[in-house]
Amino acid sequence: MAINFSTINLEVLDLSTNVMPDLFINQNGVTFSKRILEDMNYPQNVQYCTDPAHQIFAIRVCKSNEAKSVPFSKTRGEQTSTLSCGNKNLHDVLATLIPAYQPKTRYKVVGAYDAENRVMYFDLSTAEISEFRAPNAAVISATESTEY
Repeated sequence: MAINFSTINLEVLDLSTNVMPDLFINQNGVTFSKRILEDMNYPQNVQYCTDPAHQIFAIRVCKSNEAKSVPFSKTRGEQTSTLSCGNKNLHDVLATLIPAYQPKTRYKVVGAYDAENRVMYFDLSTAEISEFRAPNAAVISATESTEY
């Protein structure tokens, strides 16, 4: 079978950026994936917002002189990885919004970006336990056998 290579339109994958705008919450703090920063265009300042009744956490882009503005990201060229925040106040608020929160567990929540209002929303009622750093994961994959 012959392939017509002239009809193939290749796109280069960016392996340095998450596919989804993921927020991670664990006992040490909060981590914002690089995709969040990219979608929000690497904002220097944001406001953290909540809607406790709906278990929503949001990050709103703002100017440095606005009320309760906090420094967030470096510029695109300087921010080379994820962004971590060890602020206990932020962590505690998010933990109260996660149903049946367990302190020694790592949670992942996928965000949704409202580009018009420059707000990233996270529905913490959908928080999933993230097994990304589970110590047994390597053992399971190393001991699995493959039949040929």
